[in-house]
Amino acid sequence: MQLHFASFPARLRTAAPVAMVAATVMTLATGAGAATLRHGATTPTQHKSLAASKHLATLALPAAPAPAGAAPADTSASSAISQSVTAVPRPKRLVDATLLVTGTRTLTAKQLLAIRRVAGVRAIQTVAAGTVNVAGHRAFVLGVAPGRFRPWTPRLTAASQPLWESISSGELTASFDMGHDAKLPLGATVPIKAAYDTTIRIGAFASVGMAGVDAIVSDVRAQELGLPAASGVLVSAPKADAAQLRNAVRQVVGHRARAWLLRQMIVIRDAGEFMTRLQINTILRAAASRIGVPYVWGATGPNSFDCSGLVQWSFAHAGVRMPRVSQQQFFTGPHVPYSAARPGDLLFWHYDPTDPNNVDHVAIYAGNGMMIVAPHTGDFVKYVPVPLNKLAGVVRVDPGTAAQVGW
Repeated sequence: MQLHFASFPARLRTAAPVAMVAATVMTLATGAGAATLRHGATTPTQHKSLAASKHLATLALPAAPAPAGAAPADTSASSAISQSVTAVPRPKRLVDATLLVTGTRTLTAKQLLAIRRVAGVRAIQTVAAGTVNVAGHRAFVLGVAPGRFRPWTPRLTAASQPLWESISSGELTASFDMGHDAKLPLGATVPIKAAYDTTIRIGAFASVGMAGVDAIVSDVRAQELGLPAASGVLVSAPKADAAQLRNAVRQVVGHRARAWLLRQMIVIRDAGEFMTRLQINTILRAAASRIGVPYVWGATGPNSFDCSGLVQWSFAHAGVRMPRVSQQQFFTGPHVPYSAARPGDLLFWHYDPTDPNNVDHVAIYAGNGMMIVAPHTGDFVKYVPVPLNKLAGVVRVDPGTAAQVGW
């Protein structure tokens, strides 16, 4: 299978919140070499945090400079993965993933049977789950049986035979967000620190369409790392009420496990249950107070942030408990047209070329076409115009819904 790599368009220094990447449906390093991802834009000069007083009252912050020029293309890739790897079966049909439940211990056969019997559940699939350190970056990793896990992933990911053969051969696939923002060396062998330390080659960047999952490895690799087998389970219940499903599963697995909602939850509430003007002002002031601090992938503040970390930290100042990652923050309230956006609403984009429907970036709308955002690696928290290209939607946060999604 031949893979083609398109060039990276411009990374906007300030006007765009993140590097907008056009690539093949899968960014895959095969054989002995690797795809080279190269940026032409220079690293912007670090700004000092703006003082709180007069600026925060009106958010009248400096305008954005002009965008950078286009990055040069580099389309090199090495030969296909070794033919000695056993082929991973192609899925006959894809499975709608509703919930990912993870814990620190192996789920018992009794627990798995109880989950399978919850009303509306059509299928389940166990995975190993745990937090490891990948090349110096904290990452939440799933260990999967490639052939059984493959149908649970997005269409473009599920279709790539070289990707699944890479995973089956023992290589690690990082999410597009982690690979790009943590600047992982695609195609290189990196140290992995877990219960048992080792080194693993990074074979690909690809989305698996699951909030909070930073990387996947084979179940054999997961065992080598010491991740507990069957410590997580995927649940497919496409017609079930997501909130009721999660509550039912929670009764089975207990309060120490985490449930990652993989699709939107429909919640009907009175308008009075949304945020107050005081809460919105508090959120905007908190976010604006962080202008100038650096973007760091996976950081949640107060001295560095990634995009969803800034949202979570700012909303916490107003007493609103937000989930950690942008994919789940997308589920925290009703969606409204951009033309109806109000200060305090959340703006979302999908820049991931491996899954065009995946939400992978978020910012806080500040009104008048402006937003506060932690853009991308090498940049810092900014107050900038809203770019409408690849805008995925606008969410008006409901604290009650946000608290449910956050479990």
